[in-house]
Amino acid sequence: MEVLIDRLDHQGRGITTVDGKITFVENALPGEIVDIKIIKSEKKINEAVLEKIIKKSPKRVEPICPYYNECGGCSLMHLSYDDQLLYKENKVVDILKKFGGIEEAKINKIIPSPDVYNYRNKVVLKCNGKLGYYKRKTNDIINIESCYLVSDKLNNIIKKLNENGLDKEVKEVTVRNIIEDDYSLTLSLQNGLNNYDKYKKIVSKLTLLDKNNKEITSNNSKIIGRLGKKEYLVSPTAFFQVNTKQTVNLYDKILEYVKEENPKSLIDLYCGTGTIGIYVSDYTEKLFGVEINKKAIEDAKENARINDVKNATFVAGDTKTILGKNNLKSDMVIVDPPRSGLDKNVISDLFKIGSKKIIYVSCDPITLARDLKILNEKYEVVEVTPFDMFPNTYHVENVVLLKRR
Repeated sequence: MEVLIDRLDHQGRGITTVDGKITFVENALPGEIVDIKIIKSEKKINEAVLEKIIKKSPKRVEPICPYYNECGGCSLMHLSYDDQLLYKENKVVDILKKFGGIEEAKINKIIPSPDVYNYRNKVVLKCNGKLGYYKRKTNDIINIESCYLVSDKLNNIIKKLNENGLDKEVKEVTVRNIIEDDYSLTLSLQNGLNNYDKYKKIVSKLTLLDKNNKEITSNNSKIIGRLGKKEYLVSPTAFFQVNTKQTVNLYDKILEYVKEENPKSLIDLYCGTGTIGIYVSDYTEKLFGVEINKKAIEDAKENARINDVKNATFVAGDTKTILGKNNLKSDMVIVDPPRSGLDKNVISDLFKIGSKKIIYVSCDPITLARDLKILNEKYEVVEVTPFDMFPNTYHVENVVLLKRR
């Protein structure tokens, strides 16, 4: 079936119309005439696969990855990088205007990633004796020898693990390397593991997780991450941004806002290992961080010590519970919630705190727009800055500055 692709959706899929139904076509670009096959039809939408490109878009590039057409790890490698940036910028504008009521004038140009390839300091791979990613829309594993999104050092570990073979008990493998030759390897197991030493010879900092993702054993598996002038200990299961160079750019934007306000007190919600709070800690008298992951809070406290930060208090617990129990007041609040965004109780607590400014870091424009619309009752958006944290995927990060009305 020959169709014309009109536009891209928010997941980077081409959109056309067939028999009055919106039809999604992966790997297709606007303006292209393509031959498609519909593989799924519902009441109002179709899903289709691209069978042949009849008229090619000038924005199309040949993906450098041999696994791209099957692998589910990337979604935009067939689009030139300049056009990826334009797509993401327009996506942020569209979502925030439509769902958040944010004026386009308040949305800045997107900040490109310093690296388009080999930017990830962490990779999570599936395992069936060899390492790989899930095939798009399936649980079938495509085995890989290397990945163009991860650093050369991580690709070297992937190669070594594949050469040695992986035991059938290993279901998932996570490898991290942020600076120098400091690696951590985490194996998620279906059952116990007998061949422990084989993996420890490849990466000495080895952690084993059971099928419920609980630690079975850990061999001093924390590694060091460096952002700007600050250093951070990172536990195997703790969150740390995967694009190190772009994270520095994003944190510098947050630092710009903090320096401008120079708050006496600063609250850092969903603080993880304390990375953002510690990064800006020189420009506040008092820092209070909250994070649900207890191991991340242990790291945050150690990170404060490493960086000689004496004005910080880090507390483990659910943000909505901690805020509800404590009558906190602060000049400025930073929030960096998970993809699901802010809980309504947290927004209610933010209103009670009544800080002059809020810095909202978001990895999902949809939940960001929803939250900004609610926050609009008491906080006005000053500006939004998109950051391309994940080149060759449809994801985009945003930093938003809000001021109290």
